[in-house]
Amino acid sequence: MGTAHDSCRRFVAAVALAAAAGLAGCTQHEGTTDPGARPAGAPTSTTPGKPAPSSSAASPASSATGAGTGPGTAVTEPPAAADWPDRAVTADRAPRLGKSAVIAPGYRADDFLTGLAGRWKVPLGKPRLIDAPGGRKVWHLSGGVPRDGERELALSGVPTEQGDLITFSCMVKADRAKAGAFLEDCVGTGIPGWDEKGATAWLDRAKKQVDALYTKERRQVVSSLYVSGSAHALLLRSGPTPESVGMYTLSVAGGGIAENS
Repeated sequence: MGTAHDSCRRFVAAVALAAAAGLAGCTQHEGTTDPGARPAGAPTSTTPGKPAPSSSAASPASSATGAGTGPGTAVTEPPAAADWPDRAVTADRAPRLGKSAVIAPGYRADDFLTGLAGRWKVPLGKPRLIDAPGGRKVWHLSGGVPRDGERELALSGVPTEQGDLITFSCMVKADRAKAGAFLEDCVGTGIPGWDEKGATAWLDRAKKQVDALYTKERRQVVSSLYVSGSAHALLLRSGPTPESVGMYTLSVAGGGIAENS
């Protein structure tokens, strides 16, 4: 796994593609990815193609099996939610997630991200095809609010070729005014079957734990895992140097953990 600085820099450069070192593997089938060495909570990629027009969503997505559960460990199944640490840990101690899948068929950027971007005045760009690790090309959309040459507030998403979101992320500098309110708005996802009240309560606990551990360790830390409906969420905090206040990254994705776990 790369350093916290590498993770943050790559996330800003290609916000929803490969936020940390070593994104590996290739697309298995439509709407599903194999992140390989993807660290916990890092955004993933999907099959290239033109995003489909928006439509209203409905049925939950099925979870997919995937990659290993720890650094250097080769297994064939993703971790179960019950196997995930119940408190914040440093990133090197978090399990690796398996393949990501669509959050829910028909759940598209305009169903959530566009509204979120409007509320927080983030200029969200249109999906575009960009280079990904392994010589692939994937669809990706992102936008950010700059401060002192860096993004202090950012949104991003990775859709399938049909336009269904596989993952989206919200990033904010820890010292930005209303950073907590922004993250809370991000967990009000509107995903079918998503327990918004439960997600808000989880975020409150996760943020306190992540903040305490980051203050102690001064390196990338990862929250407990929140699972609801067809999706799961993670909160990360990392900074370019040990002295940095750091950035929060809240990532929501489909798949990645064992079904019905």
